[in-house]
Amino acid sequence: MSPHATALTPPLSRTAGEGASRPLRFITCGSVDDGKSTLIGRLLYDSKALMVDQLDALSKARGAQSQSGKLDLSLVTDGLEAEREQGITIDVAYRYFATPKRKFIIADAPGHEQYTRNMVTGASKSDVAVLLIDVIKLDFTQPTLTLLPQTKRHAALAGLLGLQHTVLAVNKMDAIDFDAAKFARVVTAFGELAASLGIHAFTAIPMSALDGDGVVAHTERTSWFQGPALLPHLESLQLSEARDNTTAHIAVQWVTRDQSDDHQRWITGDLAESTLSVGDAVSVFPSGATAVVAALRTGRGLVDCAKPGEAVAVRFDRQVDIARGDWIIAGNADARVLTQKTQAIIAWLDNAPLTVGRRYVVRHGARWLPARISAISSRLDLANGQWRDTDAGLDDSLPAEVNANDLVRVEIEFAQALPLAAFAKSAALGAFVMVDPGTNATAAAGMIQ
Repeated sequence: MSPHATALTPPLSRTAGEGASRPLRFITCGSVDDGKSTLIGRLLYDSKALMVDQLDALSKARGAQSQSGKLDLSLVTDGLEAEREQGITIDVAYRYFATPKRKFIIADAPGHEQYTRNMVTGASKSDVAVLLIDVIKLDFTQPTLTLLPQTKRHAALAGLLGLQHTVLAVNKMDAIDFDAAKFARVVTAFGELAASLGIHAFTAIPMSALDGDGVVAHTERTSWFQGPALLPHLESLQLSEARDNTTAHIAVQWVTRDQSDDHQRWITGDLAESTLSVGDAVSVFPSGATAVVAALRTGRGLVDCAKPGEAVAVRFDRQVDIARGDWIIAGNADARVLTQKTQAIIAWLDNAPLTVGRRYVVRHGARWLPARISAISSRLDLANGQWRDTDAGLDDSLPAEVNANDLVRVEIEFAQALPLAAFAKSAALGAFVMVDPGTNATAAAGMIQ
């Protein structure tokens, strides 16, 4: 693949400017020391998003100078003293900044394998994955370029979580003299991985986060590259507001009564997937009761229409039996089917291995209920990015146990029937979290297939 002909994200059918009205959330991910924190620091520094007092504190921080004598911009996000002393990022660090064209919420995910669960947390709320690759760690002397396992794992998770856009940030290009041919080899290697993981399009950008090449603008050293720098590319991305734009969902958090004379009953929760308006017909699951929205209240007060992402209070036109953990579904709610057994992909996050048939506790929306994994059908082999069938037990070439950070396809059985949907169609109905009832540790993050 030519270094100029990278796999650009195809244009969407939305009109120009649409989708840019809300902040763009992106996560930087990849392997250890690929330069994720430095990239964020460079973005904030070069876009003039750091205050004078922040710069002053940064220059006085312990270890503020890098080995090259330049200001260590990674300390902008590595805010904990323990992180600075160890030279690692432990938790997901969030930062907010804006340019004249757009607002951004950025997350810096840890690269260490044992903190993969933190990456899942940050990516689950992101629109874009900026996946960094450190060219220093790649062996260009081999006929086939091999990417690092954590690079593959983060790419797989980004694909499974359905992030709208993927950016391949080929970092530390200054170490290979901005060699266009080597950049093209990295793009080709990632393109093969992306195809196997279901990432249908990505944008590759050569850069040096330390020096600023290709981050906010291209320099003479990246003048051979015809694509955009990272920040202009992020500013131009168009976002889809919802995966399923015909159906609104509310995971019921609380049912309360107001303090007026008639003590009206209000149902509260976060609105997902689509708008909800007064007069919309809705169904309550799992009971199947139906009603019409009589009133809506958000942080803006009483409204005729609530937007996805808003916390809402809903009043129905009649009394309905409803409680915390139930679902309110509008639109094509009549077509919803309650399901007790389904296929799912899970990212196993617990230090204890997965036990088939063991009882776990699952959170789906706001409902907690018992569940168990009855079978493992396939497993992601990070060596080649391929799913390996496990019909006759686990593949002999893979470890016998499913351990922390493994990705597997499973059959899961819930104690009660739930209104489920494929994660690709509805993140609200298609996601769940598994908890070990003995330790209260988060065991897995799951996505309905």
